[in-house]
Amino acid sequence: MLSRIAESLYWIGRYVERAEDTARITDVNYHHTLEMGASPEARERRRQHWEALVIIVGEAPRFFTMHDQANEETVPLYLTFATENPHSIVSCVARARENARTMRHQIASEMWEVLNRFHLELQRLQEFGETPVSAENVHLFYRSIKEFSHLFQGITDSTMPREEGWYFLQAGKFLERAEKTARALDVKYHLLVADAKEGLREDDSPLSPESSVLSPLPGDWDQWLAVLRSLSAYEAYHKIYRSTVRPHSVIEMLTLSPIFPRSIRFAIGEVDAALARIAGGLRAPSGQHEDLGLSGDMAFLSPQSSVLSPSQEAERAVGRLHSALAYQRVEEVFAVDLHAYLLDIQRQCFHIGEHIQAQYFAPRILRAEEVIA
Repeated sequence: MLSRIAESLYWIGRYVERAEDTARITDVNYHHTLEMGASPEARERRRQHWEALVIIVGEAPRFFTMHDQANEETVPLYLTFATENPHSIVSCVARARENARTMRHQIASEMWEVLNRFHLELQRLQEFGETPVSAENVHLFYRSIKEFSHLFQGITDSTMPREEGWYFLQAGKFLERAEKTARALDVKYHLLVADAKEGLREDDSPLSPESSVLSPLPGDWDQWLAVLRSLSAYEAYHKIYRSTVRPHSVIEMLTLSPIFPRSIRFAIGEVDAALARIAGGLRAPSGQHEDLGLSGDMAFLSPQSSVLSPSQEAERAVGRLHSALAYQRVEEVFAVDLHAYLLDIQRQCFHIGEHIQAQYFAPRILRAEEVIA
């Protein structure tokens, strides 16, 4: 496969997933802050939640050069319709559509049509200023973005041959998902710690803020419910754990679950399996007999075939991270410090992306034998 086509498919996967993740956490954040009341303390809490959302998507420096304050009026519009924001939903859909336009002969017409149709709809809303303003309209709008993403992924699953292009698209999608889950959980956790510090100052409790967050009062459970809903994990949590919401269990499911499709471990496992397929089946992905998904249909490979070449840095990096996640316990996560742990995962995801870019897409001088081939 041509490097240009592979790169386009990889970034289509990333951009569509990024648009969906941004829509999901913005929608949940909007409705969660509506319930905080109108007191000065509530306004400050709302500001902190909106500022945290800007941090999750990595846009804090650019956002605050354009806006003085993060609130329910500035942040949703910036994350959705701001063309100067390269990570806004409008920008992500436009870039995914442009990548698809340059290689329409490589994808099914239905894939192009759904990307093009949704891009034009967003452009129409932006041109005529028909941005959602009421709480009900906001929810319906962000739900339509999630449904667009699910429609695109469903069409892709049904129409794309399971060849290199498919695996590049899956690698991009799941790498983006792993990074966004780590970001969302990290920022949300520290927001809960900040709220706990305020409560401890008022109650004069002997508990530390971190202990208070991990042992919440019944009235604080809605915070953890918001974390689950922002990652579409609420129903899955109750199916897996069959218990009330417990912070340790929430963090365990979102980081280390091998069966929940939005957990960090599951997503990295899918990237691991996709890169193994792209590399020509040179190795089996780590944890292939336990984790489900792309790795579920991998054929048995001999031990000699699992040796990586020096140039396969992307496979080496993602395999190392997947193995660490597969054998980790949630107690070890808290022993390290949750913030440091999640920050390290974000760094590793960034380096995996750099390795994929350098290994498969970056222009380089071909060797003589590659030119002949």
